[in-house]
Amino acid sequence: MSVKSALGSIIVGVICSVLIMSGMLYFIGPILLPGLTEKDTSLLLQYKYQEWDSHSYITEEDLVDQKMNETELSITIQENSRLATTFSSVAELWLSYFFTGYVAYSISLVVEGVGNRTISVTHFDMRTTGGWQQEMTHNLNIDYLTGPLSAGTYNITMYWKSIYNSTDYTHLSVAHSNYFNTRSLWVQELKSL
Repeated sequence: MSVKSALGSIIVGVICSVLIMSGMLYFIGPILLPGLTEKDTSLLLQYKYQEWDSHSYITEEDLVDQKMNETELSITIQENSRLATTFSSVAELWLSYFFTGYVAYSISLVVEGVGNRTISVTHFDMRTTGGWQQEMTHNLNIDYLTGPLSAGTYNITMYWKSIYNSTDYTHLSVAHSNYFNTRSLWVQELKSL
């Protein structure tokens, strides 16, 4: 057998092997590896984002949950999907000149009829007398991921209240247009896994 015929046999064998393996992978691959052939692999179905720069605040006397001004979104979803929600803002806690003691506020991201996530902004001052006005900033970020939900329209709303009525004036505020601060809600509809 000559070198040319041996080399030709090897080349023909390699080509036949590649063709046979390609055919098998084309027909059997989707059965063995279904995730590689799906065209729609995105988990994100839709999203909504809203930002507000209007000033909103509550005082230590606001002891009942109330909606944060202009801070809500609605989204209509498909059957059996989840909602991932995020609220972000810079908040300012303002304490009067004579403030001493404790102040506490709660802020809740609520998917109405489903559930919520709540955080607190607190401050404790042990001085026996005040002495200066204080302004403290807090970066607020609240995330909430629901379980699978049925098809329909869902409202995402921010609620807040004072947890404790202190003896001196305090307030918690968000979105100060003069400081270029905003508050935002971001809602994503995700496929359930």
